[in-house]
Amino acid sequence: MNAVQRVEAVLAGRIPDRVPVCLHNFLMAAEEAGVPLEDYSEKPEAAARAHLDAVERYRHDCILIDLDTTMLAEAMGAQRDCTPGETGHIAAPAIRSLEEVERLKPVDPLRDGRIPVLIEAVRIMAKAVGSEVAIRGNADQCAFSLAGMLRGMQEFLMDLVECPDDPRLTQLLEVAYQSHVAVHRALKAAGAHFTSLGDSPSGPDVVSPAIFRRFARPYQERLVRELSWPVVIHICGDTGPILDQLAEYPPCAFELDYKTDAVRAKATVGRGHVLFGNVDPSGVLARGSPALVREKTRELIAMWKPGGRFVLNAGCAIPANTPSENVRAFVETAREVGVYA
Repeated sequence: MNAVQRVEAVLAGRIPDRVPVCLHNFLMAAEEAGVPLEDYSEKPEAAARAHLDAVERYRHDCILIDLDTTMLAEAMGAQRDCTPGETGHIAAPAIRSLEEVERLKPVDPLRDGRIPVLIEAVRIMAKAVGSEVAIRGNADQCAFSLAGMLRGMQEFLMDLVECPDDPRLTQLLEVAYQSHVAVHRALKAAGAHFTSLGDSPSGPDVVSPAIFRRFARPYQERLVRELSWPVVIHICGDTGPILDQLAEYPPCAFELDYKTDAVRAKATVGRGHVLFGNVDPSGVLARGSPALVREKTRELIAMWKPGGRFVLNAGCAIPANTPSENVRAFVETAREVGVYA
């Protein structure tokens, strides 16, 4: 199998020749390619070059590309602030009250904000390696997280508690969802083999499982049902309290943070869904030795490899200063012990 066939087999629930490797490495890719983050997030050629250089260096099976977590909110009117050399953050929301929800409109992914940068970068990479290396287009953020950025996260969370039945909350989540799903469709049309999302503020580290069930889960499940290709859902932190909910989703994939218990994840979500992850990106990949990387990678492969449905990755974004020998150890270990008989 080549890399595309390997990843597509896993996503389809079939057993590949070996465990494929995806790298959540945009920070490291930009650093090693000498691409300033400002250029990475604003110039499609720069973003594509960073990832193409990385796949040439490490020979991983799947490129994960996104710009940053602010891309969609900025395109919808939120104010982004970016310190040179760092990822951006939302400095001001798009709306100051629920009364202003009417002002929000779904994005046009081919025109609005920096979204066209991401779409064009995928198009460039698809032309270069799309028949040989899988491309995962990341459409951050999903409806819950995006609604929080548009409203202001603290204010949004207070709204959920103080006026959970306000129809304007539903309206806010709906316009966020429509923008989000449009980016998925644009990424697929540009050449991504599959797409993914982040929805970390919806996780147990931020809100209760009850709030997740009512305000985040419906939009995640709806997305999985509406799209005709595999979708990967990423939620940072310990998702243990909601694993039973995630296990009830339609067939999809979950990228789980290293804080989530891997044994329980395999026994619940991993029984019917694909698992991505979940080696510690900081404590192991960035700060560990190659020997520690190999040890922890072997442990995870032994745990998640049986039955397939497993793509090796870090549990979250790999830091920019991660030693290259650690990433090589990570990828090589999958080749050494990830083979299916």
